Amino acid sequence: METNMLKIFTGAAALTALMAGGAMAQDDTMIMVDDTMQMSMMDGQTNVTFPRIATRQDGYIVLHAVDDGAPVVPESLAHTMVMAGENADVTVTIPAALAAGTELVAMLHVESNGNGVYDFGPGMTDVDTPVMANGAPVTAMFTVPEGLVMHSADDMDGMVASPEARAESDDAEDPDYRDSNERTLQPNDTETEGFIEEGEDTDGAGDEDDGQ
Repeated sequence: METNMLKIFTGAAALTALMAGGAMAQDDTMIMVDDTMQMSMMDGQTNVTFPRIATRQDGYIVLHAVDDGAPVVPESLAHTMVMAGENADVTVTIPAALAAGTELVAMLHVESNGNGVYDFGPGMTDVDTPVMANGAPVTAMFTVPEGLVMHSADDMDGMVASPEARAESDDAEDPDYRDSNERTLQPNDTETEGFIEEGEDTDGAGDEDDGQ
């Protein structure tokens, strides 16, 4: 069975679909790879976010390496589940930092045995198989772009604005917007404001019930 699958992937029809970026896929079965696609790196991992994936049944979007213009199968780099219908902003995380210029193939697979686990791989090519359209797997080829910066979780701290910074926003549509002539709120000094120091003369002030 594994040999037959390899023949499918290395056939002329499959390579034509691959190089065309999944052009043979239909509107209800497709992987969108365009300018809105996003890639990032964090903590030694590469994140790939597809703006739109459409499929007729529950399954997986799987990322394969490329060798000599063909996808490396049945091995895969990473995958995530997709549901029947349209899926927006689908992120797949590859547990490695990929170099710029690395070619990848995204491929749709079906969930065929109902266990909710991606099982397609070496020795198991008869389950969770690729989605086929016009005799070829539904695929999209793309390349890791130049200029991706490696981030760490600590980098996110500086990307979240403090309440003070949000309050000083000059965006009138920001719910925390404050006019330039609005007085800045001062912190309450709990040691002096609203409290009576020990031994302080209150001039008889106190609760109305005192002495009753």
